[in-house]
Amino acid sequence: MMLRLLHTSDVHLGATFHVLGERGLEQRRQVRETFARVIALALEERVDAVLIAGDLFDSPTAGRAEVAFAAEHLGRLGAAGIPTCVVGGNHDPMSGPGASLWRELGARAAHLTVFGPAPEARAFPERDLVVVGRSVVSGPSPESPLAGLPVDRRARYLVAVAHGTVERPDVPARAGQITAAAIAASGVDYLALGDWHSAREVSSGGVTAWYSGAPEMIDLDEPESGTVCLVTLRAPGEVEVARRQVGRRRVVRVTVDVATAGGAEAVARGLRAHAAPDVALVVTLRGLVGLRDRVDVERLREDLAPECFRLEIRDESHLRPGAVDASQYPDGTVIGRFVRQMQAAIASREGEAREVAEEALAYGVALLEGREVLS
Repeated sequence: MMLRLLHTSDVHLGATFHVLGERGLEQRRQVRETFARVIALALEERVDAVLIAGDLFDSPTAGRAEVAFAAEHLGRLGAAGIPTCVVGGNHDPMSGPGASLWRELGARAAHLTVFGPAPEARAFPERDLVVVGRSVVSGPSPESPLAGLPVDRRARYLVAVAHGTVERPDVPARAGQITAAAIAASGVDYLALGDWHSAREVSSGGVTAWYSGAPEMIDLDEPESGTVCLVTLRAPGEVEVARRQVGRRRVVRVTVDVATAGGAEAVARGLRAHAAPDVALVVTLRGLVGLRDRVDVERLREDLAPECFRLEIRDESHLRPGAVDASQYPDGTVIGRFVRQMQAAIASREGEAREVAEEALAYGVALLEGREVLS
């Protein structure tokens, strides 16, 4: 008997998207539309169960305004006989106001299993499936979301749903994180994870584990969003995972070395190739450049912003040492006096000391102009 699942997480219904300014309300509506598309995909694919690994709602407060909408669409799964298993995440924890929110949703939506703050197992005998889950409670916990695993295998297929962060070499370890060893020791066929908005496989020790990522764009710093995971279990331990695009908007990150780009017009042409109405374009300008190669960031924003859903330009470029023209800065200003004093210091030095002073001049001008300094 083969089993098919749809795994999603981090929907964030009710998010305000203040960072998007006037486009925030538009993206809030899009999150709703995308969630409806996720439900439609589950129905089209005739999956055996849907797993939601936390942060269905952006907060308990936001959830109050979204619970009827969520129940309506989850009810479509129930009407089709498709069970849904969900855990609360750090945004919609199973405690305080969140507990009553989840009780209300559970009362409204048929075939919905909401796991509590302690590890629980729900059996679906007609599918020869057991799902283990545990919701997040408010505040940091020293215990891993996988605490309570492994459990006795009482069915052909055993899967788990959890919300939390897997340890990564680039992030300091802390209590409560999920380790690779814990994933390997869980004994499940598939581990459905939520918390990261970018999709990523974190399988370990023969256990297939994935973050599905947010189905719609939530943050500008996590580009691998906009998908769900369609999971096929052909036999215990034999798992296939396919990412399916459901989100409308996406983040495109571009880094441009202004020193080698060929001038401001070339930079604009290159970025325009990435622009689109549903793209949040995040641009980083880098490099040490001469005055002729400098990019007018405000003009670039004015030209490109209408072609994107959202445009962010982070200017980390700097003037090349020796490229600072003192005549560009009046003597009566702070930056003008700084430039002249530094140029006098450069003229009196040689070798490495001169190079250090030239670099200090370029970085100092960048700081006084409000630019970020390269590390």
